[in-house]
Amino acid sequence: MVRKLIAENTAFKLLIEPQGAIFALRMHVHSYLFFVIRGFVGVKKVRTNDFIVARAGYSAPRTLELIRELYPTGT
Repeated sequence: MVRKLIAENTAFKLLIEPQGAIFALRMHVHSYLFFVIRGFVGVKKVRTNDFIVARAGYSAPRTLELIRELYPTGT
């Protein structure tokens, strides 16, 4: 059984799942996503209103793929 831990606060969000983890710091205009997944450990900056993690189905690897599709040259 696949389990996910999703914790959402006003400015801080945490997603832990079998494929990896994301810690998000949400600001007014941008969010900073700290990834720890197989093949990538690092930070990505995205627009807050894009709701990237929710659109990716709360999957850490899929979130990273979606960011690469939506922001090919960065934000």
